[in-house]
Amino acid sequence: MENQEKTICRIGERASLTKTFTEEDIAAFAKLSLDDNGMHTDPALARRGLFRRPVVHGVLVASLISSVMGTKLPGHGTVLQDQKIEYVNPVYPGDTITAEVTLTGAEESERYYIAELTGICRSQDDVVCAKAVCHQLMLKRFFTVEGLE
Repeated sequence: MENQEKTICRIGERASLTKTFTEEDIAAFAKLSLDDNGMHTDPALARRGLFRRPVVHGVLVASLISSVMGTKLPGHGTVLQDQKIEYVNPVYPGDTITAEVTLTGAEESERYYIAELTGICRSQDDVVCAKAVCHQLMLKRFFTVEGLE
């Protein structure tokens, strides 16, 4: 990436990606994260719970926001600094979720920017599932931010 030109990011710029979550995704995430809570993995237990059926792990849904930040906006070469996530509505196997991220601001230092980004995950029915405010470190050797005040 060092031999490539810098990526220009603009305040107000948006990027998104879409994924349909499956039961296999839930099982794989449960195995990787060690979170095999029955509300995600056990239909009989989930039927007795709040949502009446298994739900996709909230962190897995919100990871789409991180995926947008790490691959599209700002993109490759960035590092997540922090995030505040609000889980608004459940996501079920078979739901298609679109995560949209907006670059809302950035603080500049000598070697890097700390970008502020907002993210929102919506279902195929335009229902908000998760919202986040995140900060991403962007090295100046890779990025330029336009529109700073």
